Amino acid sequence: MNVKVSILKIPNYHILSKGVMVSQVHDGHRRASRFFTSMNASSYDTVVRIATFGQDYLWKRQILDVIDKHHLSSPCSSSPCSDDLPAHMHLDLASGTGILSSLIEHRGNHGGERPRSVVGLDLTFDYLRTAKKKCSTGLLTNGTAEVLPYREKSFDSVTSSYLAKYADIERVVSECWRVLKHGGIVVFHDFTYPSNPLARSLWNGYFKVLRSAAKTATSWAPVFQELDQVVKMSSWLGQTMQALEGTGFKNISFRFYTMRTSAIVSANKP
Repeated sequence: MNVKVSILKIPNYHILSKGVMVSQVHDGHRRASRFFTSMNASSYDTVVRIATFGQDYLWKRQILDVIDKHHLSSPCSSSPCSDDLPAHMHLDLASGTGILSSLIEHRGNHGGERPRSVVGLDLTFDYLRTAKKKCSTGLLTNGTAEVLPYREKSFDSVTSSYLAKYADIERVVSECWRVLKHGGIVVFHDFTYPSNPLARSLWNGYFKVLRSAAKTATSWAPVFQELDQVVKMSSWLGQTMQALEGTGFKNISFRFYTMRTSAIVSANKP
């Protein structure tokens, strides 16, 4: 059966009360809007695979493993699932072209597990148009992670990959708490600046190569020229863990990957 996937466009503001609106467009949004545009949406999957030497796929597999490990203790994992059991509702923030969303959807939709319905949200509309070709269920939303247009306690799990360094992470964590069901899990993933001298030297050298590549890959020039500084200046890892703890999340944990060039943080809503 073919399922229609719709794209919902949400304005970048939040109505606090009648006539009062708070803008959600900040420097992180502006930078992300320059980095990810209609000009490079179609090439994103290829570029991220080549630029990370295939590590992006492995990192996203790790995100899936964290979610699956969390849900091993769910009632469905210890007894047969009935056909009428409601789908596992998943929210993928900064879903982009749908790489992670489609992996989550496909892994969940096989025998013995609750089917998964994945809702994706991204700032760049043209990336969602690309994602629409991959995802067969759920809703794709054009909006910002700081103001989520979803009801309270709507999702069993929330993920984001490459979002944290651009976002107001305290607002994002607060919104994740609001839309997560009790017992749900949130997972954040992003780049980190390695601390090991050798890894740091290789990392810096690689970005010199990317800056040279920007001369020909013009649609990716802003990313290749500026991403290293964004990662170096970001303290998303510590800020995210602090925000999770302050909001009330439990079982907060993190792990580095690939010579500490990437990290995953996860936490549970009790």
